[in-house]
Amino acid sequence: MILLFLKSIIIGVANIIPGVSGGTLAVMLNVYDPITEKIGNFFLVDRKTKLSYFFYLLVVLVGAATGIFLFANIIRYSITNYPKITVTIFTLLILPSIPYIVKGLDYKKKKNILAFCYGAIIMIIFILLGLKYGDKTAGAVTIQLSEGFTTIYLIKLFLCGVVAAGAMIIPGISGSLLLMMLGEYYNVVYLISSLTLSLKEKSFTIFIPLIILALGIGVGLVAFSKAINYLLKNHREFTLFFIEGIITFSIIQIWLSI
Repeated sequence: MILLFLKSIIIGVANIIPGVSGGTLAVMLNVYDPITEKIGNFFLVDRKTKLSYFFYLLVVLVGAATGIFLFANIIRYSITNYPKITVTIFTLLILPSIPYIVKGLDYKKKKNILAFCYGAIIMIIFILLGLKYGDKTAGAVTIQLSEGFTTIYLIKLFLCGVVAAGAMIIPGISGSLLLMMLGEYYNVVYLISSLTLSLKEKSFTIFIPLIILALGIGVGLVAFSKAINYLLKNHREFTLFFIEGIITFSIIQIWLSI
């Protein structure tokens, strides 16, 4: 369990760096299959097996949360003081992951080219809508703990958690990258890195968005694990090339956010 905890810390650190996939590292650390199996079948097994699954996933969760918490302050500092350098580093981390996603697959197949184009078109539409209607400060911290949180923002945070969780369990896909595309990455990093200070000041407002985000992640992990496993097993190439198109053009969105 100690080894699993240490591996989970590494996965947690990966999940907070845009372009670095926690799922990929889980594969490399030989824990991807056990994690996805236990998440996907948790409600289908008997009580004894369910208890075993629970403790396994609890170790993974605590380890990943530890990695995220330890690394959040570094990310927050670099974003605040060196935004362009930070985004450049993020970009350099994303670029190598792009060919890795479809490694060994036939990129000349018409079906795969169409899948890539569909993903690219969706991302381009997302970028254009963001330019026309989006918040121009989406690449910076746009929330303040002292101002509280609206119901609409908390709903958005919940949905971001669901989407990011779905990305976390796909090797080659970065959940934090999706948060950046949705304009909430910097806010989430700010919330996590502010947790210690808020506790020292005995201010518990910060727990509201973090709990909502955690609930979204929990729902996303359970809901998407079966769907993603189905798509990757039955439509693997189409799904991966579709994701490839989204990630390739998401680099534009990252640079527009600073």
